[in-house]
Amino acid sequence: MNPASFSEHLAWSTHDTGFLNDLLPLPYTKTTLTRICDHIDQVQSTLNRRMLLENPSSYLAFAESTWAEPDFLREIARRTGCGLLLDVNNIFVSATNLGFSPQDYIDRFPLDAVGEIHLGGHDDDTDDHGAPLLIDSHGREVADPVWALLDHTLAQSGPRPILIEWDTDVPDWPVLRAEALRAAQALCVGA
Repeated sequence: MNPASFSEHLAWSTHDTGFLNDLLPLPYTKTTLTRICDHIDQVQSTLNRRMLLENPSSYLAFAESTWAEPDFLREIARRTGCGLLLDVNNIFVSATNLGFSPQDYIDRFPLDAVGEIHLGGHDDDTDDHGAPLLIDSHGREVADPVWALLDHTLAQSGPRPILIEWDTDVPDWPVLRAEALRAAQALCVGA
């Protein structure tokens, strides 16, 4: 089979012979950049296909990071020729958890490299200090602020393929259809 596209998250989940069940964040440093680019080059060369790299949902940031995430992703795409998968919900989750503007993130993102956009639902929680904590769960409808962020994105990027992720607590067809119709409507407005 020859899929239309394939993607991977900007994250890690293995160390030596151990495999973890989570997508873990990385520091955005020169060393990490080189390692990620080498891996992407290896994958793209082996499969003879362009891959899409997805921005992560983040719950913490590394003090040693020397790059902002959009700039890090831009540089990866420039060096490897890979495309980017823009997960709008991940941006909203990360922005809430780490205290930055999701619109500013989109404004800095290399939208010309985006081959696909993802949306999904998230769970609201609080951290140990009572601050808002969002969890990228893919278990509910896309939140209104995420739809607004999609509109902001499409106004700058133009139409892109959209996929709505729903992995847990999958509802009945009318709810799924309503989400798909709302995405289609956003594409029409953003065109």
